[in-house]
Amino acid sequence: MKRYIYSMVSAALLLGGAAQAQPQDVNKSLVQVENKSQDLKFTVGARFFGDVGYYHSEYTPMNSGAAITDARIRTSLTYKDLYFYADFDFSKGYFTQKNIFVQYSFAQTRRGFHVLKAGYFNEPSTMAYNTSLYNYHFMSRPAPVTALAPGRALGVTYKFYNTHFFADQGFFSENKYNDQQFGYQGISLSGRWLYRPVNDASTTVHFGASLRYGHISTGTPVDGDAFKTQITIKSAMETAVDPTTRFLHAEVPWAKNTLDIGAEALLKTNRFFARGEYIYKKIYKKRPDQTLFENQLGGVWSWTTLAAWQKGNPIRTTNFSGAYVEAGWLILGDRYRYDNEYGLLKGVNEKGGLELVARYSYTELNDINKGDFFLIGKQTFYPGGVVADYPAVSTSIGGGNLHAFTVGLNYTFNQYIKLMGEYQFMRLNNVYFPNDKNFNMLQMRVMFSF
Repeated sequence: MKRYIYSMVSAALLLGGAAQAQPQDVNKSLVQVENKSQDLKFTVGARFFGDVGYYHSEYTPMNSGAAITDARIRTSLTYKDLYFYADFDFSKGYFTQKNIFVQYSFAQTRRGFHVLKAGYFNEPSTMAYNTSLYNYHFMSRPAPVTALAPGRALGVTYKFYNTHFFADQGFFSENKYNDQQFGYQGISLSGRWLYRPVNDASTTVHFGASLRYGHISTGTPVDGDAFKTQITIKSAMETAVDPTTRFLHAEVPWAKNTLDIGAEALLKTNRFFARGEYIYKKIYKKRPDQTLFENQLGGVWSWTTLAAWQKGNPIRTTNFSGAYVEAGWLILGDRYRYDNEYGLLKGVNEKGGLELVARYSYTELNDINKGDFFLIGKQTFYPGGVVADYPAVSTSIGGGNLHAFTVGLNYTFNQYIKLMGEYQFMRLNNVYFPNDKNFNMLQMRVMFSF
């Protein structure tokens, strides 16, 4: 018997696994091994999402069909106050690293709980990204969050929470494997802070703020000995069957530092919830002007002074923003619940739970100068509306603007099986897709979690 248990534990630890999943997802796992004398507990679980999507667009087609959008193995190991969690995804037909971290919970003090966490996991600066998709009340997170908020990173955090306060903050690195071709790992400071003036068994109200500062250090050599940093801001169309990001996509050259500022609010009663977030992203840029100016000297169109070159090749900060509002009504089921440790609304996991949900979101990845003209044939912005071959350098970015409306109905068969259905209407404004304005989507998902 001991040999069987040891073999099962070893195999599960080699498998690992989950994406945005939180540790509480594992607590209901069917496979559990517990040694009470040593205060040790091990669990292994699995998760599967199967989606069907039908899309209707006006010009550029999206691929309707079915897909495995999530397939994970996950494990946890608890030893006294130490907690280890790991999960991995196989939904695309290959292995993908997800969360893997260790967490230490200090003994509860008179003021509350203190937790240290280290490893690879979500940065704490958004409410939506730190909610497991199995416990989320929509099939996807809103587009402004996937576009503007940070995902997982390698880092360490300190968290404090009690009934009325929540503070989670830490440092993170830019690249978990340090395998960038050029440059070195950047760093970010990320945090989320909540105040809960009302928080009891039936009603919770919280207000929060988030802040993230990132320093970008990876890039590519250009024009001889110059070094160019760049970041990509993008999002899918709030669906996973066709995860294309071409409609919401912005390349930001010379990005050096990012500042994300967020605000959030949540109201939960036994049968109703409403919550929302606003995210503002400012991208500061830094360019080796002297080096680039000297490298262009002697060319046919070379500038003769640095000031003239800078005037002909302008650079400025870039600003993006987005927000969403979600609401839900629990038609059948026990009640909505709130998680003090994570500052999140819990999922509906009781047998027979039926809820109606709705969401509105907007994503603004357009940062276009007033008066600039976009020539679709050349895929280029021209400053001041003047089409000219030289210098014709515009600082405008047309990443797209999206307004999305979603209505969904979710049913819980039991704590292990859920069914979700959604209708979405989206309104797009993107200069690269002038014939695409209206998108209609029908989606359904079956979820298993053991």
